[in-house]
Amino acid sequence: MPNKAKHYSDVRSTYYRKINLSLIELENLDYDNIEDLLFVCSHKMLEDPVHQEGMQLKRKWLKEMLSKIGSVAKIAYYKGKPVGQILYFPEEIEKTKLTKRKGVLWINCVYNPFKEAQRLGIGRKLVENLIEDCRKGRACGLKTVKFVLAKAFNTGEALSLLNFYRRLGFLQPPTSENSNALYKPVSGEYEPCPPKEGYVPLPEDRNKAVVFYSPICQFSYPFAVEIRELIREVAPELPIEIINEWEHPEEAIKRKNHRLVVNAKPIYTFFKAEEQFKNEVKQALES
Repeated sequence: MPNKAKHYSDVRSTYYRKINLSLIELENLDYDNIEDLLFVCSHKMLEDPVHQEGMQLKRKWLKEMLSKIGSVAKIAYYKGKPVGQILYFPEEIEKTKLTKRKGVLWINCVYNPFKEAQRLGIGRKLVENLIEDCRKGRACGLKTVKFVLAKAFNTGEALSLLNFYRRLGFLQPPTSENSNALYKPVSGEYEPCPPKEGYVPLPEDRNKAVVFYSPICQFSYPFAVEIRELIREVAPELPIEIINEWEHPEEAIKRKNHRLVVNAKPIYTFFKAEEQFKNEVKQALES
């Protein structure tokens, strides 16, 4: 099999070298195809320096996972080109969760942004291949997977993840643990998490902003930077702290995993809705 891209600078020039007789091939993540995985989501952002930082954070995280639990992703190739990916991990490795269920696997995302490779069943193949691994006890070192949870957020591209997962037999959890998550039983039934504790304002968060990001997604750090810039438009002098929640999970835990806190108040508006977001930040600073 030809060598795949191993360095950021080689990504665009080498991804197409993969030759296979079939049009669609799936591969588990390994050290040699990390760049192919990053290419799928980041092919339009490869020259952006802030996004490059997000890619480097994810690259480091992927290598850490490979060394500790094995593959946490699958890559789909169409006509030799990396076009789709699925990223997943056991709940037990999630550092920001106080209560962790054994035998629970999270699908963080499924993504296929290339129009020429859409409507070919690639996303379905990725999920079904992962579920088969779960049934056979070969997903992330888990001998038993009770059920799989999938984050069903909307990317605004193609079919919504909510509808996509429902078509694959995923169900709404019987509790309101996570309104954006669906589950699929594998060897057991759904097991709810204990109720989350309510947010308690921290005196140390007064008159400042705290923004969290995760290395699990290469967009998380660039998003945190965008959030910082939007806050500066509202309050140029406000101190803003950006924290890697994987490296400092205790900081996320004590803020009950809110991704943004301004003046000791959680901000709920998605930052892409800029005016609404800025208004909520203003209200937090004024109260």
